[in-house]
Amino acid sequence: MLTIAVVDDEREHIERFKQLVARFFTEFSRYGTEYNIIEFSSGEQLLENYAPRYDVIFLDIDMGGISGMKAAKLIRKVDENTAIIFVTRMARYAVEGYSVAALDFIVKPLDYPSFTIKMKRALSRIQKNQAQKIQLNIDGEIHFIDVRDILYVEVLNHFVIWHTKKGDFRIWGSLKDATDQIDDPNFCMCNRCYLVNLRHVKGLDKNTVRVGDEDLVISRYRRKEFVETLAQFYGNGG
Repeated sequence: MLTIAVVDDEREHIERFKQLVARFFTEFSRYGTEYNIIEFSSGEQLLENYAPRYDVIFLDIDMGGISGMKAAKLIRKVDENTAIIFVTRMARYAVEGYSVAALDFIVKPLDYPSFTIKMKRALSRIQKNQAQKIQLNIDGEIHFIDVRDILYVEVLNHFVIWHTKKGDFRIWGSLKDATDQIDDPNFCMCNRCYLVNLRHVKGLDKNTVRVGDEDLVISRYRRKEFVETLAQFYGNGG
């Protein structure tokens, strides 16, 4: 189910959003028909006990109290993934939205054609970022690892070590086994021992790539492919 937050201090705009959303999912049923709209009348209300549970937030910039822009900056400290779409009467106010990785903005008064374009873009982003889970069986325990949380995968003495944000997981196997499990184009081998999640690359020099807090050796054989794949990743907005 899609969870949508609508944040506006004017009741009529919240009602208008609800009408637009209902019409959208009626006309574009291929996106599914199940959704939940959660209403907030202020930035303060949105931020109270905030948790990363919204797929998309339509956030009014021009509210009394905490502005939509300030609310977005606070949200980004705890939630990097939710799609934020600003709503404003003046388009120039939304330019600052790039600083909080806003997906888009809508100018009031709201109209259905514009809303449809923004909603389709948000859903495309959500589908693209849906987390793939890797299942690891270790000492009789099952662990589910979010692919986005994997820093890199290492093979060492017939063991595969999954280096993740939540710690390391060691399991018997080969790097091919790991590669077969990961259905994600944003991984690339920098040598025969390491499979790198390009999302976590922090730097690159002639012979090494920095992933998280580690410097991994890039083999001469793999360097050209690795650098080209990394450039493509960033060129596509990674």
